[in-house]
Amino acid sequence: MNYLRLNLLILGVFAAACGDKGVDTDGTVTDTTTAEPPDTTTDGSPTTTTGTDGTTAPTTGEPACVDPSVTDIGPAVDVTLRNNGATRLFINLDHNCSPVLPFGLRDANDVEVRIDKNVCENSCDEILAGGCGCPAGCGPSDVLQLEPGGTFFGKWSGRVWTDVTLPAECPGGGCAPECAAATQAPAGTYTVVARAHDAVVDCDQCTCFPEPEGSCVINGGFAMGNEVVGEQEFEYPMHTGLDVVFE
Repeated sequence: MNYLRLNLLILGVFAAACGDKGVDTDGTVTDTTTAEPPDTTTDGSPTTTTGTDGTTAPTTGEPACVDPSVTDIGPAVDVTLRNNGATRLFINLDHNCSPVLPFGLRDANDVEVRIDKNVCENSCDEILAGGCGCPAGCGPSDVLQLEPGGTFFGKWSGRVWTDVTLPAECPGGGCAPECAAATQAPAGTYTVVARAHDAVVDCDQCTCFPEPEGSCVINGGFAMGNEVVGEQEFEYPMHTGLDVVFE
């Protein structure tokens, strides 16, 4: 009897050491541990663990149809155009039917920075809404008039336009997936370049009455003639204000 109890005790110790394993009636060792099921949705389908990289929605695997543009952009840079010459100057505020800043921007490699967007270059929010294409026509072009000794106060927000491609399923209205996204300009050395002319054409009223700072805007016209260029280099984002002088 003691021998039988000893055998039962030894079998109990082995059973405890092996966890939930048991013995079938045919002597085969079985494992009764329950396997963890994969993550599933409420309908039983496995979930997707793709990261939020802007192209795939988490848990669903569907394209993330969102505008990739950056909304928190800055700091802005105040740009003062100053006419130190003796001649009235004119600067175009439109180009190819598109409003533009009265100055351009170049980076440290002397490459033009895309701070303006043509009206036919649709932004990503326009593409998502199905608003692609060009306007039916152009309105009158505005021209900045800058008196001798006058100034004009402009501003660059720090925004740069960048071409991106949305997932093919995202554009509305049959638009192509290519679009322009607003991005933050990186830190670095930049040069503001402003181009003025000494005449204006294609205008009904080819002059305007200047404001106290010595500048005004002509509604309808095109600046041309002898060109005067003003440039000023600056470090972004350390410098947020500068003067560009026409001599």
